[in-house]
Amino acid sequence: MFGLFRKKAAPQPRFPDDQKKSDMANAIAGLLGIQLLILPPEHKHIEDDSGNIYRKSIGYIYGYVDAFLRMRGLDMSDSEIGVPITFHVFRKLFPERDPLRYVEFLSANMRDETVHLGMMHGGQQCIDYSKPGVEGAPMGLCRFILEESALQAA
Repeated sequence: MFGLFRKKAAPQPRFPDDQKKSDMANAIAGLLGIQLLILPPEHKHIEDDSGNIYRKSIGYIYGYVDAFLRMRGLDMSDSEIGVPITFHVFRKLFPERDPLRYVEFLSANMRDETVHLGMMHGGQQCIDYSKPGVEGAPMGLCRFILEESALQAA
């Protein structure tokens, strides 16, 4: 009767269009790029000269992207959101490197303990530093890059 007792359909999730995804990737890369600014030029990457990827550092970036998206109601596991945004974050942060290689590395190493540690730290710092009134900037990525490059050099 008059539709009063009709079950309402669940609202459909609104997926961001390509421009919104690009804007989010640029915002994330900008926030993470702040951490790279204080590094000397020879350390502004997440792999050593032999091509070995820094596991904690790449995990940190993934965790940061994941937390950023979750805070906006988006799911990193959605292949139309998580993969392209992560790809473009890597492309923006490390323009001289191959972002596809980093995405493939993450895909193959999601269960790696060191990568997972970086993911947890990156996600937590994204959340902690997005709260109102918090001063400073997260520096986990910077710290991990320096630590891992020192370990590789030893």
